[in-house]
Amino acid sequence: MDHIQTKVENLKEEMIANRRFFHSHPETGWFTFFTTAKIASIMKGYGYTLKMGREVVKPEARQGLGTKEAMQKYLERAKSLLSKEEQEFLPVMEDGLTGLVAEIDTGRAGLTTAFRFDIDGVDVTESREASHRASKDGFRADIDGIMHACGHDGHITIGLALARIISENLDDFNGKFRFIFQTAEEGTRGAVGMEPTGILEGIDYLLGGHIGFQAKKSGGIICGTNKLLATSKFDVNFKGRSAHAAGAPQEGANALLAAAEAALAMHAITRHADGVTRINVGVLRAGEGRNVIAPNGYIACETRGETTELNEFMYQRCMDIINGVSIMHGVEYDVKLTGGTSGGDSSKEVAELYEKAALESPYIKNELIVKELDFGACEDFAHFMQAVQKAGGKSGYLMIGTDLAAGHHNCCFDFDESALLAGVDVFLRSVYMLNGK
Repeated sequence: MDHIQTKVENLKEEMIANRRFFHSHPETGWFTFFTTAKIASIMKGYGYTLKMGREVVKPEARQGLGTKEAMQKYLERAKSLLSKEEQEFLPVMEDGLTGLVAEIDTGRAGLTTAFRFDIDGVDVTESREASHRASKDGFRADIDGIMHACGHDGHITIGLALARIISENLDDFNGKFRFIFQTAEEGTRGAVGMEPTGILEGIDYLLGGHIGFQAKKSGGIICGTNKLLATSKFDVNFKGRSAHAAGAPQEGANALLAAAEAALAMHAITRHADGVTRINVGVLRAGEGRNVIAPNGYIACETRGETTELNEFMYQRCMDIINGVSIMHGVEYDVKLTGGTSGGDSSKEVAELYEKAALESPYIKNELIVKELDFGACEDFAHFMQAVQKAGGKSGYLMIGTDLAAGHHNCCFDFDESALLAGVDVFLRSVYMLNGK
């Protein structure tokens, strides 16, 4: 083993234990109180300076918050799981200002290298089947309706292991290191709430990635992920007037028809010649009775685009349609943004950095190294990535190969835990190349 692999191997058992620990206590959205407090406690112990609460989240910039009742429920759950000392981190999170940023300075001039790791789970009830490893080995989610079904428990683990190795070997490096533990990635809600606080200022390199997705074999890696789609997620409520459907239909304003017509028209939006665009209306609810002109209509929608500009094209067309059908049917409407992120491509320099690190890594098979691949989906990291690139920094997103027991967001999702070692190793080798003395 070289010195990097030795450092990684020494934390193997700790990483597996951490992954299973976080897997067993999942949280979603902005309500990652327990997860944030645990990470904060660990990072503080490693000697990192912490920023939390309003220092890392702008309250009014958040999207898709959830109810106050749900917030209180998950806050109380977090209290029951945390030690008294760990509970001291909770007040600063207020009504869901979760997530944190941790930084450590070598005291020597050099690059500021940052990492982003997402920490939230998915709204999925985990399988209880005996063949499912988490059930069999005793680390199944302790709550129904929430599960780490996308690998974010692994991302937390990789981040903590990387942070520990850097802090314990600080004399090997120059510059500064910043760790962004982001909540509310699912639904692309978190980055827009965190970026306005200035957490990306001064970053020269922002590194991030994901376990699995297109990297579907253990020992594989995708070094440069491109065409991360921009997206806007929004709810529309139409407000009409009820009336007797036979006796006085002229007195009504049909919100059901407005919602239905909007859904059909959105799916008929002309696609753009400059790249991939998407639209989906995933939910339509309306009406109160068979013989009642529907006074209410609701649609849950999302647009996507290969670039931020293409997504904006789709979103604006949707707004035109919503306004038009409301005039046609004499109804009122309101639009509520529930999530969204930018599009973008990994910086070539970062893709090459990952490739060089992968070629040296004993956990990556050379024949399974893919230098670049189009993602064709959305990831909240793209919002951070684009912001860093616009400021003159470099940023890139990798995918760590793993054999999967089931697909992402499936109730039987599980990954090969060797991916934890591969992820830490590639990131650490990248750090030595960027910040090593």
